[in-house]
Amino acid sequence: MNIHLLTLFLLCAGMVCKTFAQTTLTGKILHEDGRAFENVSVDILLLPDSLSQGQTITDESGNYLVQIQRAGTFLLRYSAVGQQTQFSRNYSLKNGDKQTVAPIILKTAPISLASVNVEGKLPGIRQYVDKMVVDVEGSVAAEGNNVLELLEKTPGVLSDGKGNFSIQGRTGATVKIDGKETYLTGAQLASLLRGMQARDISKLELMSSPSAKEDAAGSAGAINIVTKKNRRGGFGADVFVRGGQSRKSQGSFGGGVHYKTEKLNVFLQASRGYESSKESSYSERTFGDVANPERRQVQREERILDPGKYHSLHTGFVYEADSNSTLEASINWIKGLFISTSNIDMDIYRRGVSSIDRAATRNSFDEGYNNLTFNVNYAKKYRGEDHYLKANIDFAPHTNDYDNIFHTDYYAASSNNVTGVSARHNLQDLHNTTYAARLDYSRPLKNLQKIELGWKATHLFIDNAVQNDTLSNSMWVNDRNSSNAFQYTQHVQAAYLTYSGKLSKIEYQLGLRGEYTFTKANQVTTGESDRNNYFDLFPNAFLMYHLTENHVLRGSLSSRIQRPSDHDVNVFRVYEDAFTYFQGNADIKPEKSTIVEIGHSYKNKLFTTLSYGNNRDVITFVSRAGESANETYSRPENIGQFTNYSASVMYNNRFASWWSGSHYLNAFHNAYRGEIDGTVLDNEGSSWTLNSKHTLEFPWTMRSELIAYYNSGITSGARRKEKNYGVDLAFEKKLWADRAMLKLAVNGLVRNRNPRYSSTFGDLTIFHSARPDNRKVLLTLSYRFGK
Repeated sequence: MNIHLLTLFLLCAGMVCKTFAQTTLTGKILHEDGRAFENVSVDILLLPDSLSQGQTITDESGNYLVQIQRAGTFLLRYSAVGQQTQFSRNYSLKNGDKQTVAPIILKTAPISLASVNVEGKLPGIRQYVDKMVVDVEGSVAAEGNNVLELLEKTPGVLSDGKGNFSIQGRTGATVKIDGKETYLTGAQLASLLRGMQARDISKLELMSSPSAKEDAAGSAGAINIVTKKNRRGGFGADVFVRGGQSRKSQGSFGGGVHYKTEKLNVFLQASRGYESSKESSYSERTFGDVANPERRQVQREERILDPGKYHSLHTGFVYEADSNSTLEASINWIKGLFISTSNIDMDIYRRGVSSIDRAATRNSFDEGYNNLTFNVNYAKKYRGEDHYLKANIDFAPHTNDYDNIFHTDYYAASSNNVTGVSARHNLQDLHNTTYAARLDYSRPLKNLQKIELGWKATHLFIDNAVQNDTLSNSMWVNDRNSSNAFQYTQHVQAAYLTYSGKLSKIEYQLGLRGEYTFTKANQVTTGESDRNNYFDLFPNAFLMYHLTENHVLRGSLSSRIQRPSDHDVNVFRVYEDAFTYFQGNADIKPEKSTIVEIGHSYKNKLFTTLSYGNNRDVITFVSRAGESANETYSRPENIGQFTNYSASVMYNNRFASWWSGSHYLNAFHNAYRGEIDGTVLDNEGSSWTLNSKHTLEFPWTMRSELIAYYNSGITSGARRKEKNYGVDLAFEKKLWADRAMLKLAVNGLVRNRNPRYSSTFGDLTIFHSARPDNRKVLLTLSYRFGK
């Protein structure tokens, strides 16, 4: 298989050996304070009639490249919301000419309204041909949220709070940070995101149909978390302190320093935080017929997190040897410790028995994690922004430590007399180490065409040791049925090729990605080992048709894969509490999906999208009765098919010069069809979500933001999660010559107090109702030093 992949890559490389003549203009646009200006519109005008020859926008570094199909005299027009429109000098160009335009500094164009100065900002939600972008850096209401909470309120994203995410109702979205895989899933990913703060995030990119340049992993696409970058020149620093109150208190502090010259940008950011919370839940598990069950369990739980501690460090440098060569290196460290206790009371009702069995469990749950990511990136530009070679290396060691004790007292019916005691001690030591390297090459061709190709290798090794002990005669005894050492190796070799261009009013991109996967699951305790390898091709395509200046059609097709994680294939048990455990499935197969989208945009303000997703061998989690009478467990299974139909509308508007809004509405229908161990799963349901964000600009340098969101529920596998809604409100005020910022945020000003879900599979029906600690008030003061 490796030979086939190498042959594919060499064939792709051979296609770009020929050189084509092209006419290009490149340049850079800056803010007045010297920061790079992203998303500035650059129009190409042909003189003497100023006829438009196309348009492009600047990237995150403020750079742009325009390609011209004919000779002549041209000028460039630069425009952005809230800025004065500017023009370049005239350029007389011949076929094959390549010129660099002097840097342009755009000046603010204030709008006067009753002594209020308003600066235009980019819309809070923006739609591109291959992704939707949600602004976080410009959001006031994001203050005080961790990234897990931020994603739970993001338009188009649904979260179960346990590290699993959906895009437009399709489950199985992967999570990236700055375009790089986190290599974590489930509870590990949730812990990492809980330790990251929204104040460090610039934007979220939702890629429901990623291109062939991206990893094929993620049956629903990918969520890319883009962190803030230092764009200020010279030496500077910033500090912040935050305090908050929900049912219990929380707080954090931190800051950073930076130094930036024309060639060197060095930065360091660090923070430390503390949080505590108090929440409760109610569950019912019914075994057999719901109307006349064989057994029914009623469980009430109260859980206190105290303390939850985390700290983070992000440091690195960017060195520009010249305008065409950049070397980047960074270290990202996030460490956390979350200690919680819970009390669980369970009543057990049995058919034909009048007495009620009772059990009371005291749980202590200690979770620690330590995540490190080392990255080195080199980029070499040749002629223009689209002609480059990039090399990237990642090293990401991650550890998780769990120390959990479950102590249960059993009571006689209708009495407080203890008739029995049981206890379980769960220790888990997990090491996850990833090595990754990739090369990307891009070259413009003639007639606005471009070819891109690349290679990536990822090696993942997981070492997971689980020890479960039970209490017997006041002594801890090892439970060999659930204790084990497990090792998992996954190696992926990938190559891709994309070809893009423009024909009159049509822009297109065709892509093909090949991935070879090798996995090895080693049950060290039993000596059993399972190896697997396979090769897959993932084609995709993007199309954009400019009907008129105001109307644009777009379409995409992509294919994806969801590989089983190490937790999915580890057959030994991991206990969540005294009565519930998780168990893997060694026979689980990869899930594959196809996603088709078509859309329309009007004036870059109103966007509509229709999509269809079809998944095969769907990986879904199913709950069953355990071996012991009072236990239930969940296990991943493959079912036949999942189908998703989705329609969404996004609208950016300005009610007044001081009041702007971004609104997102998504309706979708999910259907699951299949059979698991002779039991049919036939579950479907329709849902809709709404997110409306309003930003108000006041006099005296004050802003306010209100976000309202509603989710009618989602059908996922055998489970139906019910409605979820809330309203967040925040204010920010600039102080001390705009160097300080005071922010007040109320998260969950309005929210549903008891989100619920239900699940039915075979003879087990589960109902769960929670009372989360999701209303909090936070006050933050930050101060900026230097330039």
